[in-house]
Amino acid sequence: MSVEQYQKEEEGQKQQQQQFFKRCQECYNLIVQFQNDTLPSGLVPSRHEGYQYDPELRKSVKAKIQLSMQRLDESISHHGLKEIAISYNGGKDCLVMLILLMATIYKKYISTTNEMGSHDIHKIPADYKLDSIYVNSETPFPELAEFINESTEYYHLNPIIIKDSMKHGFEHYLSNINTNIKSVIIGIRFTDPFGENLVKEQYTDHNWPKFLRIHPILDWKYVEIWDFLIGTNVEYCKLYDKGYTSLGGVENTIPNPKLKLPRSEEYLPAYRLRDNADTLERLGRIKKEEWKQSEFHTSSKSTTTH
Repeated sequence: MSVEQYQKEEEGQKQQQQQFFKRCQECYNLIVQFQNDTLPSGLVPSRHEGYQYDPELRKSVKAKIQLSMQRLDESISHHGLKEIAISYNGGKDCLVMLILLMATIYKKYISTTNEMGSHDIHKIPADYKLDSIYVNSETPFPELAEFINESTEYYHLNPIIIKDSMKHGFEHYLSNINTNIKSVIIGIRFTDPFGENLVKEQYTDHNWPKFLRIHPILDWKYVEIWDFLIGTNVEYCKLYDKGYTSLGGVENTIPNPKLKLPRSEEYLPAYRLRDNADTLERLGRIKKEEWKQSEFHTSSKSTTTH
């Protein structure tokens, strides 16, 4: 590589990092405004006028934000930013996790000053990029694939897409793509499959490639995830507005039957699922052949949860 090529590449990395820091600042400002009820879009943006605002729920979300950002700050301090990546599949939980992480990075390294009155941004490596790992063996919805591409570009992440099983995909990533990574931030919640016995940090087991799993939104509830996304007015995958509440592959995911409108083929948006939402969230995870033969597909009776 010539000196000119090296300088050009170095300048490109610098610009990419500056753009990433800018998004981190935007995420931080978003959090501050959300916490203070000062967002320009108000408590509920007009485009989500069907959302039922609950002041007690909003209060709970604000507390969860503080706790999650505290956990993320501690994890970054203990393990080092350069050794941390995120698992990002474009879903609602991962999106909340990403925004909280980027806000934490800004607060920790850029917004605060040390005793000498200067920023701690110099503690971030000059070539730093936040790897967003998407390991998937299923056929994704086009809308989801599009959102993953758009959001990783918008937030200036370093997208790593691997078509494989989760276990083999992470093994390949850690061994061949980024050997510096020792920890992965994952947007799993207690109510997710295999989530009930997790703690905020723990190492992989059962012959998985070894890395530390960090779970900053472990104790968030479904309705809290949606109150955050609605309240902050951020863009999310369009499938959620079509009644999908949990996103898997094309062959095993349908809109949530509980959101189906009576005598119609249309569905309410995902944020309208409120009662027993954590229990009913994955009701749309079913093979389509089974769904076609089920009572949910043939019944015109209303099962909507408001």
